[in-house]
Amino acid sequence: MGTVAQRVESLALSGISSIPKEYVRPKEELTNIGNIFDEEKKEGPQVPTIDLKEINSSDELVRGKCREKLKKAAEEWGVMHLVNHGISDDLINRLKKAGETFFELPVEEKEKYANDQSSGKIQGYGSKLANNASGQLEWEDYFFHCIFPEDKRDLSIWPKTPADYTLVISSVYTFSSHHFPIHFLVFFIHLIVVLTQRSQFYDF
Repeated sequence: MGTVAQRVESLALSGISSIPKEYVRPKEELTNIGNIFDEEKKEGPQVPTIDLKEINSSDELVRGKCREKLKKAAEEWGVMHLVNHGISDDLINRLKKAGETFFELPVEEKEKYANDQSSGKIQGYGSKLANNASGQLEWEDYFFHCIFPEDKRDLSIWPKTPADYTLVISSVYTFSSHHFPIHFLVFFIHLIVVLTQRSQFYDF
């Protein structure tokens, strides 16, 4: 197995007084970042809202328009607000809690699920070490694993804590596979991953 990189969480808790320069964005990029609360008050384009009830419409025209909305939102925004997806608030909250509980574990415990990209093992716990477009590293740790297609699942690296992690993920997958067409399922499963195995950012 390759050398384990120092995690962002460990750096953040190490007592350093500033973020290492390899993680800091260029000055010109920083000056273009607006205050999200101020931006929200301005008139202009808003995050797309997609009504998933339309994806199963008996009207092919309605289904087609919904697919186009999804495609456009994914290509132009990379994020969207989904409504009428049918997943209960309780299950969504359990989903979020599962991810939060994993990231709250000590680093040593999370390392049991570490990936090893140098050997092609991309699933598991890790840190984003690849440079982004500006040549800097990402100040985040993450957890990634495949849910769909099922033959790509590696349950050996699915967290054992919380105890209901596998049950919660499987419940959402089962619901979505029963309610959405297969060509949409891959996209929807990606959203599930974002909700659950979210990256963890750290403050000082």
